[in-house]
Amino acid sequence: MSRMSTNVIEVGTDRLPGEKARALLRKLRDLNLTSGPVAVGRRACVEIAGCLSLDAPVEKGVRYRVQRDDGTPGLLEIAWNEGWLSVASGELGPQLPLDRLPPMKRIEVPVTCDRKGRACAPALGARVDPESIDRRALEHFLRRVVKTMFR
Repeated sequence: MSRMSTNVIEVGTDRLPGEKARALLRKLRDLNLTSGPVAVGRRACVEIAGCLSLDAPVEKGVRYRVQRDDGTPGLLEIAWNEGWLSVASGELGPQLPLDRLPPMKRIEVPVTCDRKGRACAPALGARVDPESIDRRALEHFLRRVVKTMFR
């Protein structure tokens, strides 16, 4: 008797543990990522222009500066809140401190952990190993967050 193998796409069911979420945020902060254009619409792009919270504890979230294709600076904030990734985006005024910025678009998405230990955020179309040191994998995750927030 022969067995047929099937490919199954695994969806994580357990919430990502807090220590893994903090490890992911630490990697995103410490790598201080930048990227070329991220397509966020038919003719709109956003570039990741580096981390703004390099000295801040990850428990307060990670903030990235982004640059829209029209030259407008923007802000992307990623934080962890008990099983949820809290993501915000908005404008970054040149003279305003971070605590006095205009209202931001905010979403909270559940993050699960698959059998391989990867953080899975289906609402963002993103998955990454929180312990990864692979710069490309972490940049891909961040680009997915940018794409979702700046559409």
